[in-house]
Amino acid sequence: MTNLYDVVVSLFYQLANAFFWPVAVALLALLAISLTDLGRVFFMFWRRRHEPSSDLPAIARALAQSEMISGALDEVALSPSLRRFWAKVEARLRDTGSDANVDLWLEEVLQQEEIEVAGRLDRTRLFVRIGPMLGLSGTIIPLGPALHALLGGDMAGMVNHLVIGFGAVVCGLVMSGVSYFITLVRERWTRVELKEMENLCELVLRALRSNGRLAGEDTYESFRTA
Repeated sequence: MTNLYDVVVSLFYQLANAFFWPVAVALLALLAISLTDLGRVFFMFWRRRHEPSSDLPAIARALAQSEMISGALDEVALSPSLRRFWAKVEARLRDTGSDANVDLWLEEVLQQEEIEVAGRLDRTRLFVRIGPMLGLSGTIIPLGPALHALLGGDMAGMVNHLVIGFGAVVCGLVMSGVSYFITLVRERWTRVELKEMENLCELVLRALRSNGRLAGEDTYESFRTA
């Protein structure tokens, strides 16, 4: 029984030590990615302050006065995200070649945009959760060698192992905090952008309906909440 216990203890000790380098490399790599994303967020914040904002009244007038939806907003001020979304809507309009079921494919284009945005946010959300896990793992793993060094009277070795553990938990918490900040900022930007896209889809449907090219009285908002 004692031999079996010693084998299990040795096995757990070896496994813990084997996981140290993967955890350390992953922690440092993800911390570097998080700091890079933080710099990208600051750059995006600076750029967004100098980018044009969308003029919804002008968009509504341009769509109402234009006989063709495609190309109606070429001269209207649009934010870069809304300009990119409008390019997708125009491309879909050209591919469809008809105004039939326009509410369905507008919904499809918007859903694709939401899926892409969710995919971009999932990475930072993952970092928020995995940062403390890796930090805790990087803290606990060196405790075994630190205790062995203590039993052998090697105080310097014990201190070195503890320093590594404390550094790992700090890196994990910093990565998690930075990722949480990035997630909050990007979610706020995303909510604003998606709301503009929904408003644009609503204005497109109203323009088609006022021009007699689309039957029915349901608006895009009622379709989204149906």
